[in-house]
Amino acid sequence: MALVVFARAARDAAPRSARRRLAKPLLGLAIFAALFAALGWHLDTPSSAAGSTGPSAANPLGQLSRSAADRAAIAGRVEERLPAGSYTYVAVRTDDDLVWAVTIGDAPPPGTRVKVRSMGRRTGFHSHRLDRTFPALVFGLVSRAD
Repeated sequence: MALVVFARAARDAAPRSARRRLAKPLLGLAIFAALFAALGWHLDTPSSAAGSTGPSAANPLGQLSRSAADRAAIAGRVEERLPAGSYTYVAVRTDDDLVWAVTIGDAPPPGTRVKVRSMGRRTGFHSHRLDRTFPALVFGLVSRAD
């Protein structure tokens, strides 16, 4: 019994190596970067014909269109925010009009100035969680504009 207590105390007192502490976060970052790069590559290639019945038909990201105008960041103020599980839909009021965007995770509250980096756009997108159809929806990264 004393040997077990001594071994446990020695293990707890020994510092973990820096490599071991950083392994999981670095692996997660590498996987995220690879997925992000693959998504970026996919969005820059011409999309297949509308109404495809392949695996991308069930994936909302598989049918994104990305024009030259989508490459520019959208800047404005959050007017409305609709949480939907792991996604958040935000209405961003720009100088010209109201743009709906969806992002993974949380988004800033209404009244906050934001910047949306578009990964692509869908028209006539229906959200099953919100039971709402958006005439145009930007899929992207929403961040505070400082």
